[in-house]
Amino acid sequence: MRNKKLLTVILGIIFMMSVTLGCGNGNSNAEAKSAIAPPASNSEMPKVKVTINTWPGLGPYYVAKAKGFDREEGIRLEVIMNENTESRRSSLLAGEVDLVGITLDAVILAQSRGVPMTVVGLSDMSYGGDGIIAKKEIKSVPDLKGKKIACAEGLPSHFFLLYLLKKHNLGPKDIKLVPVDDGGQAAFLFTSGRVDAAVTWDPWISQAGKLTKGHVLVTTKDEPGLILGIVAANKNLIPQRADRIKRTLKAWFKAVEYCHKHPDEANKIMAKEYNVPIKDFKRMAAGAKLIALKETIKIFGTPEEPGSIYKLVKDASKIWQEAGVIKKPVKPEDVIDWTVVNFFK
Repeated sequence: MRNKKLLTVILGIIFMMSVTLGCGNGNSNAEAKSAIAPPASNSEMPKVKVTINTWPGLGPYYVAKAKGFDREEGIRLEVIMNENTESRRSSLLAGEVDLVGITLDAVILAQSRGVPMTVVGLSDMSYGGDGIIAKKEIKSVPDLKGKKIACAEGLPSHFFLLYLLKKHNLGPKDIKLVPVDDGGQAAFLFTSGRVDAAVTWDPWISQAGKLTKGHVLVTTKDEPGLILGIVAANKNLIPQRADRIKRTLKAWFKAVEYCHKHPDEANKIMAKEYNVPIKDFKRMAAGAKLIALKETIKIFGTPEEPGSIYKLVKDASKIWQEAGVIKKPVKPEDVIDWTVVNFFK
């Protein structure tokens, strides 16, 4: 266990540094960046806890740790695997972890319930890793009308389904939704012939033709940018933890760059941590497009000139409300925190 007195001193130093970085005292970005130069020794490095699930778009956290990018930025990453969305959200709310890897639509739901979760960075966008498998006679989204569809409510799968229905002038009442816990259960109901279609994710998407008599109707590759993987923080704790969050994002961007330049080595690292064969992980990874620094800045934009994430929050909020999942719209300003990303400009 960490020494509590030493931890108190470290947190005090981090807090003072974050206040300095957050003040509009006229310093240039170069001066601000130099202000978070890594501590001199490992013993001085704060531990940053990040909780994720087995989505491949979050794998670069393991690369950052394996290649020492976290230590280069003066932190020690601890990556915690947790498949339960609600549990990850709760651990962030309690301050037990610093960051959580989750999706944008989930943050909107959290905000609607009073959870002070806010987006401070991006990880990836689903690019074929999520989709709908259906019976062969279902040729298009409009053909889903009146059909039984297995889907995990309140998760990205549900949002993806609602978005597609709305796009084709359909709504929740036009289908027979069969609620399930996750994409695996949805795929099982489909393969057993109990539903006409299922909203699921890999490996069931890429194996649909082999495992079932159906086919892939549509995937997020047809709707890029819709399911956005993000990095979320506890809004109430950002002032105290701003420094370590910035360091973590710097390590993340280094890891993403490494994944782009050395995909084979990066995939080996991530496949090992995810405990899946390298061949399977490569297939999974193809369904998630990692978002580097330049694109992150573009998607975020600024409070004055917001990027595409702003409209996506508004659209997603409206879709959730129309489906009766949330009672009133969530403001983009409550979901997005521009301060951390704008630090990198």
